This record gives sequence, structure tokens and C-alpha cells, in this order.
Amino acid sequence: MYQCYLRESGHFATLMAGMLWVFSGAAVGGECWLDIYDQGDYQGAHRRIEGPVELPSLKDLGGEDWGHRIESLKVGKAAEVTAFRQENFREEPKGPVNHPEAFARWGKQEIPAYQELEISFGPGKQAHHLGELDFHRNINSLKIRCK
Repeated sequence: MYQCYLRESGHFATLMAGMLWVFSGAAVGGECWLDIYDQGDYQGAHRRIEGPVELPSLKDLGGEDWGHRIESLKVGKAAEVTAFRQENFREEPKGPVNHPEAFARWGKQEIPAYQELEISFGPGKQAHHLGELDFHRNINSLKIRCK
């Protein structure tokens, strides 16, 4: 460990290099991650995913299937996350849209656009329950970028 010395009133103070590292840009590298939980309010089973990374499937994340499982999440201070409803970052809707006859009566032309297929979370963001964002247990692929 490196040490720096400051002279104050005839006394020497030791500053540890670790303290300097914490306040430097080097510390940001450890802040690019995503914490996922299988229960709301950051409870239950937990997994930290270090970025940058692109995960086209969550079926084998650390030996566990996290597809259709995530209920809450926390994003590191140097990470940007995009979560997708479908595997392989696909943007085409899969399966039936809820109440298509109602959309037709309302004159809604672009039914797939009603249900967003991806969602983004910026640095330091948290979602205590993805149901509030209509993504409850509905994330199947992820991209984590580091800032």
C-alpha cells in the first residue's frame, strides 16, 4: 500500500492510497452492476450481475433460471440497464395481446405498441416492484452498459 505524508504543525499524517482511490475515477469501475431479486422490496433470492454485459437469455444465470422471475432491482451508479420482455432482445410481440377486441373497438391500430417490450433504468435507479412498471416477472434478456 502506498502512503503519502503531510506535514502539519510538526506532525505527520498518513493518508492511505485506498482512501485516495475511493475518491478517484478508478472507483467507478466497481459501480457497474445490476442487482436482481425474485421478490418485491429487494427481498428473496438475489443475484448481482457485473457489467458491461449482454445477456440474451436469463435461463442459466449462475446456474439458475431467472427468466420470468425478477420482481425488484437496483442499478449501480455507473450502469445503464435495458431489460427486454423477450429473449434475444427481440422487439416483436409474442403471444396474444390482452383484450384485442377492446383495442379494435377503440380504433387502436398499433396493438403491439401498447405493451412496451423493453424498459431502461439509469445509473443508481431502483425499482422496488416491477409490477408498477408492468414488468412484473417479465424480464428475459438484459443489456448492462457502463458509464
